[in-house]
Amino acid sequence: MARLVLVAPGRGSYNRTELGYFKRFRDHAAFARRGELLAEADALRAAAGRPSLAELDTAANFSSARHLPGENASGLIFTASAADHALLNTDEHQICAVLGNSMGWYTALYLAGALSFGDAFRVVDTMASYQKGNIRGGQIIYPLVDDAWRIQPEREQEVAAALAAVNAEGEDYWVGLSIRLGGFLVLAGTDLGLKKLTAKLPAVKLGSNDYPFALARHSAFHTPLMDEASARGMEDNAGIKWRQPKVPLIDGRGHQWLPGICDAGDIHRYTFGHQVVAPFDFTAAVRVALREYNPDYLVLLGPGETLGGSMAHTMIAEGWRGIHARTDFTTRQKSEQPLLVAMNRPDQARLVI
Repeated sequence: MARLVLVAPGRGSYNRTELGYFKRFRDHAAFARRGELLAEADALRAAAGRPSLAELDTAANFSSARHLPGENASGLIFTASAADHALLNTDEHQICAVLGNSMGWYTALYLAGALSFGDAFRVVDTMASYQKGNIRGGQIIYPLVDDAWRIQPEREQEVAAALAAVNAEGEDYWVGLSIRLGGFLVLAGTDLGLKKLTAKLPAVKLGSNDYPFALARHSAFHTPLMDEASARGMEDNAGIKWRQPKVPLIDGRGHQWLPGICDAGDIHRYTFGHQVVAPFDFTAAVRVALREYNPDYLVLLGPGETLGGSMAHTMIAEGWRGIHARTDFTTRQKSEQPLLVAMNRPDQARLVI
């Protein structure tokens, strides 16, 4: 029996190549369940006056204007992750913990059983709706790793210096850490602050990508600039029904919420308080999963697999299972026993479904 830690992705994981995601795995016995979850999500969307996820997923072409805004992307991502979860073979494999990145925390609440599908979807949809026509500030991403995916401490020092210099300009130029993402930092702030920060950070090329670059249609998530969304979320989601999780939850601080001893009020306050207005440490969550649960597979639910590199960076930093550089990781991933299973890749998904 393989031990699994499930990882739910956040925004930015449903892109052009993910169109038609809900039609995947047609030959699986649980394929019908994928359709049922999509239908339940769309019933909730219809009640809220939002476009159908099924129509978005089966569109002839990917449209940035339709598929990327939070009010649509969040629902697609959450429901796709839930649909992948439905395929897992829990008779032969043990889910020992769950975690998620940013918006993926809401998905993790469902995966662990702390919220029903309907309540978790309402949380996702409600929090995403605050972004419609109200993008506040923004986010940029910047690497700390070299081509071997090893952390370069001097780069983090350069980031700290740049943040301090921009913040010295005054509150209109506020910038800060949003997400610690393996070998990347997601930095957020006001539009004025990010413009100055982007100019101050040394240009870096990693693979074929140039950094820093801006994340499209993203507010300054996980910073004090989201205080209004936090307050609204706390109030608007007051009626959801919390349950004891069935498996351990690892949050954006690396804190574990263990079955049987969780306080529903504490989870609610974290979810709509700290999780919204303070940095989200995905690196810490993955580190705790590796150290505390030593899984056979880290299972990255779909859609997409953009988190794979960040998870590999953390494995390398930990020296986990002899992984000390990018080449170690890629060699292991090509073997019959990869450490990371991306549900977006059918050849890997077959190991756990």
